[in-house]
Amino acid sequence: MLGRFWLGQLPVDPFALARALGVRADCVELDDDTFGALIKSYGQVPKIVVNAGNNRARRRFTCAHELGHYARRGDKEEQYETVDYRSTASINGRYSAEIYADEFAACLLMPEAEVRALHEEGLFDWEMAKRFAVSRSAMRRRLRRLGLS
Repeated sequence: MLGRFWLGQLPVDPFALARALGVRADCVELDDDTFGALIKSYGQVPKIVVNAGNNRARRRFTCAHELGHYARRGDKEEQYETVDYRSTASINGRYSAEIYADEFAACLLMPEAEVRALHEEGLFDWEMAKRFAVSRSAMRRRLRRLGLS
């Protein structure tokens, strides 16, 4: 679904991808425990809100995570109403929808072919994290999932 919108440039811009899909994506003030949310009301354009108070890597991952929730539902004009919040309570890895959205975000922001190529070049995890504009912990998790660490 998203491949047709990515131009192969790093770092991947999840906000631009959201806009290309017709999803509004904005950084707004949210409470400290809320990273972001996907908001969809009947007959309305879906909207992703990301906590403006979070660091850049967290904002990017949260936007990509919320895109994962959107992608899981499909890009059809389904009539659904939902608010999916991403907070410290939702990132513990117990809910299948959250696991899916986290994996989606990791794959989107750190494409496998690019990760493997940089790993073969001998880049350290922190160097790759900078290249992909993600946190070092997110980069380490992606490397583990790909069997590269």
